[in-house]
Amino acid sequence: MPKFLTVKEAAKLVGKSPSSIRRIIYPILENDQHPDRKHIHPTPDDAKSLRLKGENFPWKISDELLRREVPDAGTKTTADAKATPAHGGDGSAVVVDMLRRELDIKNRQIETQSELLKELSERLREGNIMMRSLQQQLALTDGSAREDLGVVDATPEVPKAEKGSAPDTPIAAKKRGLFDWLFIKL
Repeated sequence: MPKFLTVKEAAKLVGKSPSSIRRIIYPILENDQHPDRKHIHPTPDDAKSLRLKGENFPWKISDELLRREVPDAGTKTTADAKATPAHGGDGSAVVVDMLRRELDIKNRQIETQSELLKELSERLREGNIMMRSLQQQLALTDGSAREDLGVVDATPEVPKAEKGSAPDTPIAAKKRGLFDWLFIKL
């Protein structure tokens, strides 16, 4: 009598995934008259009764069908199946290790960039504080409490001409009174 294995046990035995074993089983389960249906347990009648009771049950596949569907299944033992990594034995472990190293490198880069962002945020905050202080110093008031800051007249001073010298700039002619006409000669 053939030995029946659960999907997980069969997957470990042949070094395949459980979904690969289910792909072998499901086409057989669709047709109760399939010639290989005797290699799948529970039988159709048993499966129906278990479903009516609401019980869960595992599908089991015979080792004979498993060896036929997966040709290299007969050469592997359970020790070989345990030694084979879950992701395959064809150099996938090397690729996974390389990807882990790359992931570690990327994580360190992210940490470094995170620290840089924190430092830049602090510099930006300091700049904002300085700008606020400068704006407060330069702020214009409404004029109600304005102090006299020493208003400076920006009109140029005209130098007074000394007696007896001719001025460099023309001075507006003074109106001469009668007294000036008598004593001052032109």
